[in-house]
Amino acid sequence: METKNVHLGLYINRFNPFGSFAALYSCWSMILTVYKLSSGMCLRPEFMFLSMIIIDPNSPSQNIDVCLRPLINELKYLWSSKALNYDVSRK
Repeated sequence: METKNVHLGLYINRFNPFGSFAALYSCWSMILTVYKLSSGMCLRPEFMFLSMIIIDPNSPSQNIDVCLRPLINELKYLWSSKALNYDVSRK
C-alpha cells in the first residue's frame, strides 16, 4: 500500500452576523483546504471544508487552541487509524 502525504491549510475568519464589529458578539469560521491539489483546484469551494464555527461573545484568539482541540483529535484519529480513502484522479 502506497503512503501519501496530505497538506492542509486552515483559514480562520472572524465576522459579525450583525454587521458591526463594535458589537461584542462575533463568529469565527474555520475552513480546511487540501493543498495537495493543483493551485486552481485547492481554492474552489467544493474542495474547502467548513470544519467548525465558533460562536462567542468574546474573541477566542487567546484560547484558540481549546477550540482547535476537537479538530486536531479528529485528524490524529484519521491518521492513526489509516482510514480508507478514495483517490478520484486514479479511480
